[in-house]
Amino acid sequence: MAASVDVRISARRTNEHCEPMSWKVIRLELASSGEFPRGSVGRSYLIRVPLTNGGSIDDAQLGSDPNSATVRRFWTSEPDRTGYFTRDSSGYAIKDDSGGSAITRLVQFLDDAIRLGGRVLMTEPDGSELSFRVAAVG
Repeated sequence: MAASVDVRISARRTNEHCEPMSWKVIRLELASSGEFPRGSVGRSYLIRVPLTNGGSIDDAQLGSDPNSATVRRFWTSEPDRTGYFTRDSSGYAIKDDSGGSAITRLVQFLDDAIRLGGRVLMTEPDGSELSFRVAAVG
């Protein structure tokens, strides 16, 4: 005689109060310039920052977990560099000290939201400016 088995399947409840993870990795690639009329994928940054649902940087979350806002710089003619993305009195900046000397680059997002194809202006320590485009957000 076969024994009967009572199986109950219930849906798992998720915590409805958890907010979705807002940390995103943004890939910036050098935009068109005099030296690179078609831009350059070999000159890029990967920046990990918290974004709001509207696509702007979540300053509160950035301030509460600044060590998670990381940057990696890929330049074909130089070794990769790493650093942190921060907000200071000047606005947003990349702090890079991986090469032995501290370098700060100012970052200005030219669009209201960080979206694919958006423009970013980066001011180098010598005052020169480079234009980048948002190549990926994920």
